[in-house]
Amino acid sequence: MSPRISRMVLAVSAGSLLAGSPLLAACSSDSGPSYSQWAATDGAAGRINLDDVQKAFQESSSATEFETKVNEIYEGDGIILIRASQDGQRLTLEGWEDLDGNSQIDDAADDQLFAIIKEDEQHQLRGYHANSYYHSHFGAGDFLFTYLLFSSLGGFGRPYYYQTPPDRGTTIRQERTAYRGSGRYGTQLESNRQYTSRQQTFAGSRYQAAGRNVSSGRQTYQQTQRESGAFRSSSSLTRSSSSSISRSSSSGAGSGSNISRSSGGFSGGGGRVHLRSRRQNGAARPAWLA
Repeated sequence: MSPRISRMVLAVSAGSLLAGSPLLAACSSDSGPSYSQWAATDGAAGRINLDDVQKAFQESSSATEFETKVNEIYEGDGIILIRASQDGQRLTLEGWEDLDGNSQIDDAADDQLFAIIKEDEQHQLRGYHANSYYHSHFGAGDFLFTYLLFSSLGGFGRPYYYQTPPDRGTTIRQERTAYRGSGRYGTQLESNRQYTSRQQTFAGSRYQAAGRNVSSGRQTYQQTQRESGAFRSSSSLTRSSSSSISRSSSSGAGSGSNISRSSGGFSGGGGRVHLRSRRQNGAARPAWLA
């Protein structure tokens, strides 16, 4: 082969490699957030700002108002369904994440996040599973239970029972989607960040240990998200791009992972997550791997 032809072949080969390099880069690049990044979010673990849940309970005058407020507080993908019942003088209101998406509470498939109990004119708020570190007493008052009892057909003469109607699930999802697209959601995220910081400080090891207290329903949900890859479009990854939010959360699959959001990152769930990198042993390392 002549030197001229050889040079032409090399030029064509080099040009082909350069032309194909974007495709090679695309194939080798990450297709989105990793499972570990998703599993480290509060929404994946089932954490919720229970200080704001208590406030919502005290300020709501109907079950639907409370449902709306709780779903605005929560950052996970599933909607929150509530169930309220009466056993003698004891009144209990439970909040569950609808993990299977059928708009009905299924004790085996879904995950209970909290319960509010009224007994002897005293109220207490208890967290479950990833929220099991939390236990609050807030005394007597004309809170939501009073409104629920007065609005029930049976009144005080018959046991009271309420559960989010299945046909209301679609409305809750639509309202929450609109809310998460508004500026008010950024304010709620900041409130959630401050709550997490307080609980990490005051609850300490109990807060971290609670993250490993995963229900069987959430274990199944997390595994399904991992195998299907659905976590990549999870709304749990959505954060306001105008604020810097540093969150730390433990879950059954992402224990001890940290997510820091500052500059640079990936898009997901209708928003943008900003990951701050830091160096370890001289190499850049995503903060969530710390």
